[in-house]
Amino acid sequence: MAEILFLAHRIPYPPNKGDKIRSWNFLHHLTKKHKVHLGFFVDDKKDLEHISMLENITQSLCFQYVSPLHQKILSLSGMLTGQPLTLAAYPHSHMQRYVDSLIAKKSLDAAFVFSAAVGQFIPQKCSFPVLTDLVDADSEKWAAYADKAKWPLSYIYSREAKTLGAYELKLIQRSERTFLVSEQEANMLRPVAGVHKEKVIALKNGVDLSQFDPSKYTSNPDENLIIFSGAMNYQPNIEAVEWFCNDVWPLVQDAIPTAKFRIAGGPHHKRVDALATINGVEVTGYVDDMASEIAKACVAVAPLQTARGVQNKVLEAMAMAKSVVATSCANEGIEADEGNTIWVTDDPSEFSTRLIALLNDKALAKKIGTAAREFVTKNFSWESSCKELDGYVQEIL
Repeated sequence: MAEILFLAHRIPYPPNKGDKIRSWNFLHHLTKKHKVHLGFFVDDKKDLEHISMLENITQSLCFQYVSPLHQKILSLSGMLTGQPLTLAAYPHSHMQRYVDSLIAKKSLDAAFVFSAAVGQFIPQKCSFPVLTDLVDADSEKWAAYADKAKWPLSYIYSREAKTLGAYELKLIQRSERTFLVSEQEANMLRPVAGVHKEKVIALKNGVDLSQFDPSKYTSNPDENLIIFSGAMNYQPNIEAVEWFCNDVWPLVQDAIPTAKFRIAGGPHHKRVDALATINGVEVTGYVDDMASEIAKACVAVAPLQTARGVQNKVLEAMAMAKSVVATSCANEGIEADEGNTIWVTDDPSEFSTRLIALLNDKALAKKIGTAAREFVTKNFSWESSCKELDGYVQEIL
């Protein structure tokens, strides 16, 4: 049993967002086998109610609340200091004192750094090995944003891509292993890593197959309901539902006037709220149980225009045995078999045609959904990913 410092940019519980799903599963697994010291930030006051639970499973705990507005204000200081805005967005002194106090005790055997943002709290040279989980190649994400944005955002995003990319390289150099959520993400950073490219590892996400289990839900789904799930204040998700509602949804409604489109998940941006004025479109905000919400739908969509890593929304819908229509970037990192376990297209007309076909042919939708569940069960289990993580932890210890 080792003493491990686990740092995360966001509280790892509840697992209701993509990054929190991953951080919680890795953290929870490590606490079963090791003594874990946990440091994180909180950006939603509702999550403060989970602090006591996290205290019960860890050796020590440090957290700091920082509102999204405060983060935006803090990030501006990065423009003056030359830092990536991703790093500048987090208060420094309180978390740094916590980390420094643990290092001073000389009892730490290793550190697990979850996201680039908290890598700054670990010295570039330290006496214990470090595992870093970047999850996605965020510098590449900012570069993609820059290509689409207008000035001045294009400049800010381009700057972030360059500065964060340079910092990601430092983390790779400092770490014994650097994890990305898929081979596609890992391959984006391996060329940059140079002689350290062998240390860049793809470590998959999983799905809680006991939670996302269609056998728990015996009632028939709404035969004309389409669902999109996700955090609806996240720019790629906002872009996705706007594209769907503007370019795809009118074609679906023309063919099936009784069709309904539900956007499930919160918090939600005002741009998402505006979509609720469209006929047949519903915005739920937060839902207590996303598996239950997905169970009500006939088909799931993932019409993302910009995507990094692995889309948990796709995995969860597939685990619930739903047929999924997705854009190509939403299937990257999952690599589900197009045509058999998922339908993939970037053309709005083809997207609508495929949705209409699934809504009209329930047997076909069920066949694809069953194959989707089997695919996820075989390829995306947390048990498998955590076993692989154990190997890397044992290796560095």
